[in-house]
Amino acid sequence: MYMIEYKKLNQAQNETHLIALLSEKQEEEKNIPAEENTPFSLALYDNDFYIGGITANKWMNETHISLLAINKEYRGKGYGTELLKKAEDFASASGTKLITINTQDYQAKTFYEQYGYQVFGQLKDTPFIGTTKYFLVKRI
Repeated sequence: MYMIEYKKLNQAQNETHLIALLSEKQEEEKNIPAEENTPFSLALYDNDFYIGGITANKWMNETHISLLAINKEYRGKGYGTELLKKAEDFASASGTKLITINTQDYQAKTFYEQYGYQVFGQLKDTPFIGTTKYFLVKRI
């Protein structure tokens, strides 16, 4: 008789196991072998003062930009644009066909739209009541 039980597991370890299971299913169903995720991370400093950065993850033919932020005293000076372009260069050089990102209505939706990103979905009242999360994509 099996002893099935729920156990807490470190998130990184659990994600490793889950990715292996999902990759196995992908290969079984689509006959396309999974590939390793390729992380991308850049930080921007003014001398030793951290002013912002960007993180992304490339997997298969998609790069997802996870985070992009600039210290408010440095906004409007082109640093966000430079970081976005560097992430797009990374995506293009690594064979990506599309880039995705999500943002809140009070964050950078119009910023991304001016660089060719298009809204493909939205969720109202998330992550809190009175705000909307937008999901954007850019095909490259």
